[in-house]
Amino acid sequence: MYYEIKLPTDIDKLIGCYMYLTAKIRALWVEYVGFVETAMSFESTFLYRVVFSEMEFYEDLRVKVTDRLPERTVKQLRGLDDYSSW
Repeated sequence: MYYEIKLPTDIDKLIGCYMYLTAKIRALWVEYVGFVETAMSFESTFLYRVVFSEMEFYEDLRVKVTDRLPERTVKQLRGLDDYSSW
């Protein structure tokens, strides 16, 4: 699925991709938590599947970006605003 997505080779652009993907994942998580706190029925399980599928897509794509970045850069990025170690 991800083989069709062409990632940049420039480190600065990869860092931008990583930051964008992290922001998307965080926004989805905030949306999910907000929904769960207001959901009153079990009929909403479809939305859970959609949100988690979307989060998985962005997380897997971020792994692909991470594989192309130097290890030191990844450590610095994870220290900023990354929830992948929860």
